[in-house]
Amino acid sequence: MTDAAIGPALDALGDPTRRDLYERILARPSRINALAAAVAVTRPAVSHHVRVLKDAGLVREEEGLLVAALDPLPHLRTYFDRLWFEASVGEGWLRERFAVSRRLQALGAEPAAPRARSA
Repeated sequence: MTDAAIGPALDALGDPTRRDLYERILARPSRINALAAAVAVTRPAVSHHVRVLKDAGLVREEEGLLVAALDPLPHLRTYFDRLWFEASVGEGWLRERFAVSRRLQALGAEPAAPRARSA
């Protein structure tokens, strides 16, 4: 999973119903009918939510069973670990980090970020 693929996974898990379905599938792979019978939403709604989870790479189907894909989890963990680290070190550390980066950039020691083209 690339950094670009983290967005769809976060979007998919941002919905409480999808998060519940993903956690159920993670705990016990099941068929869609059994999954729909276990939750308080309609079968078509479950199918829709499962499709979103599949499109985000969080669920796959194996021989008719819905199985949670584990590959995205380390990438999501890394994303949240980075956020947690940056929040824990505080805003002052981040300001200093960006100031050092700007100084290095001005000295030519760090490549400049690509600039947006003007129309």
